[in-house]
Amino acid sequence: MAEWIYGRRTVAEHLAAAPGTCLKLVVAQGRRLPPDLEDAARAAGVCAEELAPAALDRLAEGGNHQGVCLRVGGWGYVSLEDLLARLVGHPFPLLLALDQVQDPHNLGAVLRVADGVGAVGVILPKDRAAGLGAAAARTAAGAAATVPVAQVVNLARSLDACAAAGCAVVGAAGEGSVSLYDCPVHLPAVLVLGSEHRGIRPNVAKRCRTLVSLPMAGQVGSLNVAVACGVIAYELRRRQPAPGAG
Repeated sequence: MAEWIYGRRTVAEHLAAAPGTCLKLVVAQGRRLPPDLEDAARAAGVCAEELAPAALDRLAEGGNHQGVCLRVGGWGYVSLEDLLARLVGHPFPLLLALDQVQDPHNLGAVLRVADGVGAVGVILPKDRAAGLGAAAARTAAGAAATVPVAQVVNLARSLDACAAAGCAVVGAAGEGSVSLYDCPVHLPAVLVLGSEHRGIRPNVAKRCRTLVSLPMAGQVGSLNVAVACGVIAYELRRRQPAPGAG
């Protein structure tokens, strides 16, 4: 399925990171492509076509397209086995697993976190969950093309496979869990994050060796799933010894 992404920065980053998914570039009549976009389009082998600004408004569905839209498609997934193989010798052997996270913007933000910390990849269930697409790509700002993603039929069984491969399976939860800052997490590991409203499902939580929480000092009981992912992943990244440190 092909979809449209828009905005100068998002389009430029996607052209650079995933030229194979770029199908058509359109620019508003009377505008020139900025130099970085022109260079990225040329490198990706994509020619720009001019359209009336009103046409871009329709493509972006009212979003701030800044005079440029890009049609993208052909999203690719890797196998779980491929992700597990990539853990070997990786400088930061962490996988992120999302349990029925349905908002593609949250998925995009998690992909951006995964790219930022240098994680190995992301695991998604096929059903009742957001998948790779334009909405996730707009939020990921290029990370949808740089982070390997495995889409699995059964997340619980996939976590069993991760554990069998030597990963510590750690869930992010609220009540009844230990604070992240009081809990050692040894890599390689899989960090499991639950859906926006229900959290981690019981059958998935049973696969977690540990359930960690973030201390909440205010009146709100929890963080957005993508925000929590960022806090936890960067804390795990901080704990990693510098290369060559002994």
